[in-house]
Amino acid sequence: MGDKVLLTGGLGFIGHHLALALKERGLSPIVYDNFSQNVRNTWHRHIVAKRHDLIRGADIPVIAGDTRMVEGLRSALLEARPDRIVHLSAIPSVVLSNRNPGTAIDHNFSATKNMLEIIRLEKLDIKQIVFFSSSTVYGDFETDSVDEDSPTNPKGIYEAAKLSSELIIRAYHNLIGVPYTIVRPSALYGPRCINNRVTQAFIEKAIRGQALQIEGSGEEKLDFTFIGDLVAGACLVLTRDQALNTVFNLTYGEGRSIGLLIDILRGYFSDLAVEKVPRDRMKPVRGTLRIDRAKELLGYAPEYPLEVGYPRYIEWYLESRFKELDAEPGVDG
Repeated sequence: MGDKVLLTGGLGFIGHHLALALKERGLSPIVYDNFSQNVRNTWHRHIVAKRHDLIRGADIPVIAGDTRMVEGLRSALLEARPDRIVHLSAIPSVVLSNRNPGTAIDHNFSATKNMLEIIRLEKLDIKQIVFFSSSTVYGDFETDSVDEDSPTNPKGIYEAAKLSSELIIRAYHNLIGVPYTIVRPSALYGPRCINNRVTQAFIEKAIRGQALQIEGSGEEKLDFTFIGDLVAGACLVLTRDQALNTVFNLTYGEGRSIGLLIDILRGYFSDLAVEKVPRDRMKPVRGTLRIDRAKELLGYAPEYPLEVGYPRYIEWYLESRFKELDAEPGVDG
């Protein structure tokens, strides 16, 4: 088998998809997760259980633990002796992070520091740390599109913790030489997401017959990225030397409007109701993330524009047990 890859937060949305893809490509993924998905409704518990089933079915080892707990994380790293680490564990929500800043900083920054200190003190031979950051570190886009060298200006706790983790990873690279790659995704969507992103929330409301809520005019653009494209890019990051000590935007590479989501949904739900609500001032104004660097250095070639990926996601919902298991939840967390 190929390199051993430890994925912190490996039972999360990105983590379980990536672990399965790495296994298919001949690498040896190991999942590290605290099993704390903070879900309370039947549908979300069903999705979490499905992720577990897929990981077990692929014979991927799972280590229970919390990246905030130094001794447990040290034991896991010494037991697994991974060649590479994909650091995903976090509170994956801007809203929840701003609601619980201290907890978010522990999950989204302190955990990164813990891992780096263990690598330093134990002198672990790590070929690469891949850190999943966020497009929100750019803050409000100053232009219609940004590249990896554009200014960063995070607005909230989630974004600040992500950028702080980027900086400390670079500092430890300078200090002890551990190679790194930083990945900045955007507006992810796809099967088995329960993070309450707009793509997911709109589908669930449409199936229930509830009105969709648009913040502002609906013309704001996001670089919507299907999980399959992100995972394909992450696999390149883990297998190409050109990815080392570099930052990559890994998105579809084209900002599309929130209104387009509604147009696509209307192809499935003709009587869709829409209402406008005030915009959350803490959400950054975004657009297109340029992906030229990933294309040139990695051969990254995303395949799912919104017109292809979002119908796949909608159809997955319609073929699932959502209507049966949905329990009219509030916000998990």
